[in-house]
Amino acid sequence: MKAAACCLTFVIMLTALDTTVLKGQAQNQGSGPTTTPSPGKGGSSAYSQRLPLDPLVPDEKSIAERIARTDKRVTDLLGETKVRVVSVELLALKPQSLAAAKQMPRRVEVTLFQPEREVGAKIAVNLQQRAVEQVEPLASRDVPMTEQDLADAFQLALREPEVQRLLPELSSFRVQTATASRTMVAAENTVTGLPIRGTDPNDPCTKHRCMQLFFRKGKDYFSEASVIVDLSAKHVSVERKRSK
Repeated sequence: MKAAACCLTFVIMLTALDTTVLKGQAQNQGSGPTTTPSPGKGGSSAYSQRLPLDPLVPDEKSIAERIARTDKRVTDLLGETKVRVVSVELLALKPQSLAAAKQMPRRVEVTLFQPEREVGAKIAVNLQQRAVEQVEPLASRDVPMTEQDLADAFQLALREPEVQRLLPELSSFRVQTATASRTMVAAENTVTGLPIRGTDPNDPCTKHRCMQLFFRKGKDYFSEASVIVDLSAKHVSVERKRSK
């Protein structure tokens, strides 16, 4: 008899629990599907829940770049076509206190470059307000170089007769690139580059964007001459090294 009473009590508890769960499910279904808010003004989006110094996620980078590219101050400066994105980085400002840090909006610094106009811009974007807060023009020589600049420099070198004579296998070279994980992917014959800047006022590379190219055949680097590409003037200079 005691065992039967225990079983009956257990069944009643399960029934009550099932009823509570079903009520909760019905309330959730009645309120509609759960969705993730999209970024918007006023800090009501999911992005507003991220702390100011949390790493940027891909969506935030895309949004910041789009906001920067479409700002009128930026389009007046760079135009709307052939504008390259150089970097999209978290803009970390030092807060005055911990309480102030929690209230800070997430800001992103977007660097863009227009190679034909030879001008760049550093843009501060407020993600919460989805607005550009500041636009700082950059001289071309102050814009960091990217893999695209290396590819452009190599294309210019490919058309230079002197480089062709020095490297008969020039067409087999490939630009050394990095994967999404930033690991380097090397071909058998690779070309890499190093940005250089002149100090002599008469040196074009003092004001222009210049890159020195390095050609590697297997494990050995080509060392008979130095190849310097002036990306601003679209000029390639080859300086043969003197034999000792």
